[in-house]
Amino acid sequence: MLSTVRALAASGGGGILIATALALILLTGCEQDRVAAEPLLTVNVYEIGPPVVNSEETFHGRVVPADLTRVAFRVAGKITRLEVQPGEEVVKGQVIAQIEDRIPRQVLADAQAQYDLSRKQLDRAQNLLDIGALTRAQRDELQAVFRLARANLELAKRALSYTVIEAPFDGQVIDVEKEVFESVAPGETVAMVYRTERIDVLVNIPDGLPGRIHQPADSRAYRPMVTFPGAEKVYAMKHLKNSGARNPETQTFQIWLTMPAGDAAFVPGLPVTITVDLEEAGFTMDPGLVVPLSALEPAGESGAFQVWRYEEGVVNPVEVTIGRISQAGALLSSGLQVGDLIVISRLSLLVPGLAVDIKRVNQDS
Repeated sequence: MLSTVRALAASGGGGILIATALALILLTGCEQDRVAAEPLLTVNVYEIGPPVVNSEETFHGRVVPADLTRVAFRVAGKITRLEVQPGEEVVKGQVIAQIEDRIPRQVLADAQAQYDLSRKQLDRAQNLLDIGALTRAQRDELQAVFRLARANLELAKRALSYTVIEAPFDGQVIDVEKEVFESVAPGETVAMVYRTERIDVLVNIPDGLPGRIHQPADSRAYRPMVTFPGAEKVYAMKHLKNSGARNPETQTFQIWLTMPAGDAAFVPGLPVTITVDLEEAGFTMDPGLVVPLSALEPAGESGAFQVWRYEEGVVNPVEVTIGRISQAGALLSSGLQVGDLIVISRLSLLVPGLAVDIKRVNQDS
C-alpha cells in the first residue's frame, strides 16, 4: 500500500488519490488492532488431584410400614361389621371385620348335633359289645360314623371362624379398602396393618455396589447412620433384608434397615438420609480421580460422559469412565491423569480446539 502511495506521488497523481490511499492504510491498521485485541473466552478450570478412596456415601430412602400385611377373608360374603379405621391402633386378635355368618352357624349347629348323636350311639354300642349284644363289626361301623361327625364338626367350626378376620399382631391400620354391606371375594384385601414396635427404612443402592461386596457377614452387622427430618439425633439401624435381584425400573437393589421404635414416631412415607461407610460395610473401594459434577456432560453414546481438558492454551473433549458418584463429586476410573486441568464452567460455549483464558479454582471449592 505504501509503495502505491509513493508511485502516485512520483507520477504527480492528484492529492485526492493520495489521501484515499492513506485513509485505507489507517483503516486496515485499526482493523488489525481490533482483531488482535478481541478477548478470549474465560473459563474456570479444576486441577485433578491424586487418587482418593472416598468410602462414605449418602443414600436417600423412606420409612416403610414394618411387616405390612393385607388382611382378607378366606371365604366370600357380605361385610356386616367393620371395626377399624385408618390410623387406628390394634392388638393381636382384635376383630377387624366380619361377614354374614348365618349359614355357617347353621352348618355348625347341624354338625354339633350329628356329633353328639354319633358319640352317644358309639357309647351305647360299646356297652352292648361288652355284654355280647352287638358284634364288633357293628361297633366299628358306628365308630366310623362318629369319626366322620367329629371331622365335620371341626370343619364347621373352621368355616365359621373364616367369617371373622382379626389383627395378626399388635400394630396400626394403615388403610381400609372396604365398607360395611360391601361384598368381598376370598383373598380380597379388606384392611392393611403394619407393626408399630419397630421402624423399617427402604433404601435403593446402585446396581454396581452388590457386585463389589467382599464381606457379606460384616455388611449385615454394619449399622449405617440414618437421619430423620426434624429429629435431634442420628439413629443407627441394622440390616433387615435385601432384594435378590435389581429393580427393573430403577436398576437398583433394595435394602431394608430396621430398628426398635422406642419413643420415636416416624410415620411411613417419611424421607430419610442414610450415611454409609462402604469400606466398613464390606465393600471393595477402588481409588479414583475426583472431578466436580459440573465438569461432566453427556457424550455421544448413551450413558457415556465427557469432560473438557485444557492443554497448551486450547480445550478438547475427553471421554471418561465414572466409577461412582459421591458427595465429593464423580470418581473416575479412566480418562484423566493427575494434574490435568478440566473446565468446570461455560461448557455449552466450548468447541474442540477453542483457545481460552483460564481461571484456576481451589480443588476444595
